[in-house]
Amino acid sequence: MADEKISNAQIAKVAVGATIGTIMEWYDFFLAALAATQVWAIVFFPKLNPVAGIAASVSTYVVTYFTRPIGAFVFGHYGDRIGRKTMLIWTLALMGGSSIGIGVTPGYSAIGLAAPIIVILLRIILGFGLGGEWGGAASWLLEFSADSRFRGFWSSWINAALPLGLALGAGLFTLFRIIMPHNFVAIGWRYPFIIGGIMVMIGVVIRYALSESPLFIMQKNKGEIDRSPATKVFKAEWKLIMLQGLSWAYIIAATSGVVIAYSVPYLIASKLNPIFVSFSVVIAGITTAVFTVIGGVISDLWSKKGIMIISIILTILFSFPYFLLLNTRSQPLIVVAQVFLLGFAFLGFGVLPRRFGEHFQTKFRYSGAGLSYQIGAVLGSIPVILPQIFAVIAGGFLKAWPYVAEMLIIVSVLSLLGTLFAKETSQLKAVDT
Repeated sequence: MADEKISNAQIAKVAVGATIGTIMEWYDFFLAALAATQVWAIVFFPKLNPVAGIAASVSTYVVTYFTRPIGAFVFGHYGDRIGRKTMLIWTLALMGGSSIGIGVTPGYSAIGLAAPIIVILLRIILGFGLGGEWGGAASWLLEFSADSRFRGFWSSWINAALPLGLALGAGLFTLFRIIMPHNFVAIGWRYPFIIGGIMVMIGVVIRYALSESPLFIMQKNKGEIDRSPATKVFKAEWKLIMLQGLSWAYIIAATSGVVIAYSVPYLIASKLNPIFVSFSVVIAGITTAVFTVIGGVISDLWSKKGIMIISIILTILFSFPYFLLLNTRSQPLIVVAQVFLLGFAFLGFGVLPRRFGEHFQTKFRYSGAGLSYQIGAVLGSIPVILPQIFAVIAGGFLKAWPYVAEMLIIVSVLSLLGTLFAKETSQLKAVDT
């Protein structure tokens, strides 16, 4: 590492800066998911029936999953050549601009088919920026905490940002639904996007003031920067990258597929108050951040692979009980269901920054970790759109839940195989110099 040992205070400063920016990126991402399941079918797809309209709306959300690996490759290439901090500023700028753009895009009634086309294009840009975010943020924080005994704890902050971003997005979405009940569909839903875009730009300023990764600086000073890191690491480690991607697909299936894309319209179709439905996601997001950090802490004390396996098994065991709790229509039990499904899945999520990042040398880490993560996002995108297809086939969201539960189990089993076959990193050789 560096000549001077990095203090916990320095690591915490970078952790806060990296996490704040990542929270805002996930805020924008999940805000669009909530809008897609509750509003966009009316605003952008009014000619379709309600179920088909929601399916079309969710497709604008799913499209981002397919541009994320491209973002991971491009930003990983330059992040391993130019620096982590510089690329992370650009990822935030792209996300913020896209969010504001979505917030001001006119509806179908004003500009016709151009409206959903514009939203899809903005979502593509947003996915591209998001694709470059995780690998850089995880590498940045992992490299700052490379000499720390609490590397799992510090690096888990990056993934704790996801449920916190989910909670913040759902919270503002709910707030505007409350304060603008009669104009929410017409204009109220737009304000959280515009506010989010502005907050992302504040995140740009925070990140600009922070220091570059010490390991990257050492690599650069030694003249050991690779000319084509993303291409080279994918050619050399494509099997590992695919296995690591598969290992966390169950988390996407649980979060975006089950809780957001299916359960939100399912609960609304069950005649539950939309405000409560969004608020249940807020509570789940806040508590799930705690589960995420717990997973990181346990990885410092025990085994990264072991925590992943436990997380996957708990998710499988809770798949059907989750829907049985939703079927009670009891608000407290629904909150319990949301908290524990996400909590069980996110125990494993807290391990990912360390587990993925430690596999790669500094000169390939941004690219390798980012590609592992975003390829997993593509694999996990299939369970995001499948619940909508099940709902169309079954004749509504209320009838499709057994298929969704089975889908989550199947994806979780595949993730278990990916986890078992992906090699584990050595504690002693985890982060190179």
